[in-house]
Amino acid sequence: MKPRLAELTAIRAERFLLMAELAKLPKDMVFFTQITMEAGEDGEYLDAMRKANIKGALVGVEAVTPEGLKAVFKDFNYSGVALANQLQTFKKHGVHVLGSFIFGLPTDKPATFDATVEMALKAGVTFAQFVMMTPFPGTVDFNRWEIEQAKAPEVVATPTGDIPITRYWLIPTAIRPKMFTPHPTMSSLEISQRTQKVWDRFYDWSSIWERSACTPTLRARVAFMFLSKLYRQMYAGTGISTDSARRKIQNLGPLDRQAMPQTLRRQTHARTPIPSMGARLLLGKPPPPSLPRPPGESVTLHRHHKAVAGRWLASQRVDGVTTILSTIRHKS
Repeated sequence: MKPRLAELTAIRAERFLLMAELAKLPKDMVFFTQITMEAGEDGEYLDAMRKANIKGALVGVEAVTPEGLKAVFKDFNYSGVALANQLQTFKKHGVHVLGSFIFGLPTDKPATFDATVEMALKAGVTFAQFVMMTPFPGTVDFNRWEIEQAKAPEVVATPTGDIPITRYWLIPTAIRPKMFTPHPTMSSLEISQRTQKVWDRFYDWSSIWERSACTPTLRARVAFMFLSKLYRQMYAGTGISTDSARRKIQNLGPLDRQAMPQTLRRQTHARTPIPSMGARLLLGKPPPPSLPRPPGESVTLHRHHKAVAGRWLASQRVDGVTTILSTIRHKS
């Protein structure tokens, strides 16, 4: 066996050992992970994930066309019908998918947006996020962009002085551009508007209701619908991989905001509160009583009681997808 193959085989075996240990934990402990598309080719691995109570995974689909995948150096991913079949494989093995798609690639066209949302719906992913292209430090795109910017630096005026566009994370949110690299055929406003329409299409009530069939009861289906709307409200425009969930979902420059249609401006600043009925659906059972150690009870037993309380607190966390996936139980 070649050294590299032996190394990868050993890593895979370690993962199976880890999942075997996770499977021994209480079933109220739900896990969520991030994984690549290739996992869909390994049914044994997906089965082990399900047994380990790993309810779902964020999968970086990125693009649905061969040209788009090549632009993000993921041309090893499937596209078209093969992509839909690959994503459906996860669900067949009991692992729900949060599909992540990127817009604003140089190869994107207006038709790309409709094709992407139709593919996401056809593939049956439980959740999806649609984010605009952002070059992150350390990536090939960022390094290439930084070299190009060095020839003719672009800066953004801020109250504290001019900041290079390549240090966009230092620019205040209110004036930070939404896109940093120009698109060859579409403006940042057009890409942003089309992206929001994709979010709206994927998270409309009828589509959510159809996906909620993964839950076993009517109560769980209703909770799933409210949580899907909550996810759309929190993460549209940023995606779950960022820490800016409470940022305004539309974060264009001043000129783009002025050009934005009034209807879209209202949508980007509006907050639709989750009805009280939806909040009640998310309430869990009361926590175990926290009592001092009774006389005569061993320290070991007392620590066990504390661990039970700790597990309850972990299971009650309201943390985006963790809470959403906790409502999902596969039908027997």
